[in-house]
Amino acid sequence: MEITLYQFPAACSRVTMNALEEVGCDYSDVLVNMKAMGQTKPDYLAINPKGKVPTLVIDGTILTENAAILWTLHCLRPEGGLFPPTQGPLEDHQYRADLAWCSGTMHPTVRQIRMPMKWTTGETDGVRAHGIETFLGDCERISQRLAGGWWYGTSWSIIDTYVYWGYSTAEKGGFPLDRFPALADHAARVRARPSFRRVIAREQASLDMARIEGMVL
Repeated sequence: MEITLYQFPAACSRVTMNALEEVGCDYSDVLVNMKAMGQTKPDYLAINPKGKVPTLVIDGTILTENAAILWTLHCLRPEGGLFPPTQGPLEDHQYRADLAWCSGTMHPTVRQIRMPMKWTTGETDGVRAHGIETFLGDCERISQRLAGGWWYGTSWSIIDTYVYWGYSTAEKGGFPLDRFPALADHAARVRARPSFRRVIAREQASLDMARIEGMVL
């Protein structure tokens, strides 16, 4: 398969890249300069008219929406370990439900905290405060689930990386992550995985190359 990932370092495309590393796919990546609104430029909109990152192109087929991309990678490489094995569709449903929650509930709340200006044409303090209040409740539940283990107990899954991306990004927006020691432990274990370390190195390489080429980041 010929695979290209359109990504921006530290954006949610990091989760997709981690999935590609976990399942062992060979792929190339293209940096979309979101700081310069590169996702809104005509050349990128020709690939993904939604103007969102990530986009994954597999043998010419364009895949969008992170949750759907992750599930497709799981279906293409079920042996890749993105989710623990199940006995059938009813158990599979929980994986899809968790992906939907990450992308449809957690992700918007995190964006509300990290980028409140995207939610309003007026003041942002109230938007961020509401997001933090909401996410505090979410992180209470997440902490209980992750205490001493992974999202699905003893087995890592791509949900662990997605949740990590959520709470670590929220922290950059002022979220008090230090209230949740179980998440600090979980974060250390996510960052220690070889696949995640490869992602960080690859993101840094793409930033270095962009700067060499004169891209303002």
